Amino acid sequence: MANNPRWAEISADINAQRASHAGRQQAALARRAVAALAEQQAEAHVQRWIAALEHRIANPGGSLAELGASMTPPMTKNAYAALLRRALAAGGVSSDQTPSDHSGKD
Repeated sequence: MANNPRWAEISADINAQRASHAGRQQAALARRAVAALAEQQAEAHVQRWIAALEHRIANPGGSLAELGASMTPPMTKNAYAALLRRALAAGGVSSDQTPSDHSGKD
């Protein structure tokens, strides 16, 4: 089964669907975090967090690798993911929350 090209195609399709769904959820969380961060003082790191969050909002279907590479300056997938986690946390949003959870904190 592991060498069956059809299974590889199905698996790739399912993984793409999961990634797209996760990206849309993360974009919804990013909107909430941007709203919270916009109220804070415009320090450089806060502006960087907002830029990363807005980039995710604008590209909900993009992979973390694609988003990181298209940042200025470009960054790795892991660096972009870490920046998003910090930005969400600073905005009072946990990355494991669902967009419909409006509590703001865990």
